[in-house]
Amino acid sequence: MSGDEKKPDLERAPRFLPFSLEQNPAPVPLVGQDGQNQFQDLTDSIMATFLAVLPSNYVAQINGPYYTTQFRAMAEQLARIQITSEEASLDSYIDFTRPEFLWQTVGTLVFPEADTQSEAPVIEGDVSYRTFLKRMIELLLTGATLKVQEAGVALLTTAVVTILEKVAFSRDPNTAWGFPEQFEFEINVSDCAVWTDPGTGVLITGNLGSGFAPLPITTAQNVNLVLRALKPAHTLYEYRNLFLDTVNSFEDSVSWDFNSYYYDDLRKFCTGSKEINGTKGVTLTDRFLFSDATLAFGSVCPGAILEILSGPNARVTLGGKDAATLGRYRVRDILRMPVGAESTPRAYTTSPTGLTGTATILDGGQLEDLSQDWSLADEGEILTLSAGPNAGSYRLETLLGADGGPVGFVASGSLITSVRVAPSLLRLETIQPETATNQTYRVAVDRLGVRTPQVVSMEDVSDQFYL
Repeated sequence: MSGDEKKPDLERAPRFLPFSLEQNPAPVPLVGQDGQNQFQDLTDSIMATFLAVLPSNYVAQINGPYYTTQFRAMAEQLARIQITSEEASLDSYIDFTRPEFLWQTVGTLVFPEADTQSEAPVIEGDVSYRTFLKRMIELLLTGATLKVQEAGVALLTTAVVTILEKVAFSRDPNTAWGFPEQFEFEINVSDCAVWTDPGTGVLITGNLGSGFAPLPITTAQNVNLVLRALKPAHTLYEYRNLFLDTVNSFEDSVSWDFNSYYYDDLRKFCTGSKEINGTKGVTLTDRFLFSDATLAFGSVCPGAILEILSGPNARVTLGGKDAATLGRYRVRDILRMPVGAESTPRAYTTSPTGLTGTATILDGGQLEDLSQDWSLADEGEILTLSAGPNAGSYRLETLLGADGGPVGFVASGSLITSVRVAPSLLRLETIQPETATNQTYRVAVDRLGVRTPQVVSMEDVSDQFYL
């Protein structure tokens, strides 16, 4: 702490202490004009009370007699003790606690394991230190959650703080984290650039800066002390200063010649659509998956570029040019469901037809309900699973079996009990910043048809061929 900051302009405590100082927090020792005035007024009040209870033959109009001089000295000591006691009682209000006693009265409650004040976080400035302790009390009462830990670290630095729970990535088959790291998390602190989107006026933080965060060593020590107070006891963390390289933008052109084969399939329209456009894009909770249950991504190939055009994961303009690291994501896989087969049957509903029941989820995005007739579904039917790792919405694509075919184009009442959902999920190579819904987007498709043969089973396609 230091006294270089201006004292806070706080509303005064209730005036049940008649001789407490107007200056709060009060200085130690009690000096200054305010302290002298209160000291003099209280001394005079004690002297007036003393003279009022003496017999009239002992009362002098001046302080000359010996007994008045003696009692004046005692009155001054009593006044000093009373003012000091009143100011000490005001230390119970955190807004009025004097800086010299702030650690003893408040800091030891927030950091009970610190043996001395030297083991407390280093916060420059009395006002900053007082605000930090008040905010820490609020976080301790909130509970040991991930957002609380992130907010606690953010109290210590102006840099961008990101906390990653390794357990959130353990289901990704391509991650190096698994069951042994389920109780670990990373704290990344980075001095990133912040700018305002000229179109929306929204403040955006992007990975365009580089360098250490302010006071890196002090911040790391403070983070260690704060997390000891805020994090769950069974978790471990790794603190990292994240460096990012800024690449100057440039314009260039490239060309190449190549040969490739294409699977010639009369069922495909091979003259080539350029891209798929949609307005119902959803970023799921793990932020690697992107979904649109109203469309099918069967014509999208791994390596295609998904561009999100609206929402928190969209492209932004910086200096008249797009920030290339935001809004563009490379597709890794095209999926029908995030997890696949499940051993537990799951309840479902559909829209707009309103079919309901409990279905068993098999491999390849196949659902089976022996008590359901899927031929009643319309084209574009959306199925919603309410629970399980595959919970979400999916577009029904193909009715399976000897009499199967596209959903909505098979005669109703065919008693078809199996259906396959459309490939409406994209797994991306990079994580998206936030979960979001109703995002406008576009994704490139293979304009010349399917590049690799696709195996289709349990589907009657005889009416799609010319004999």
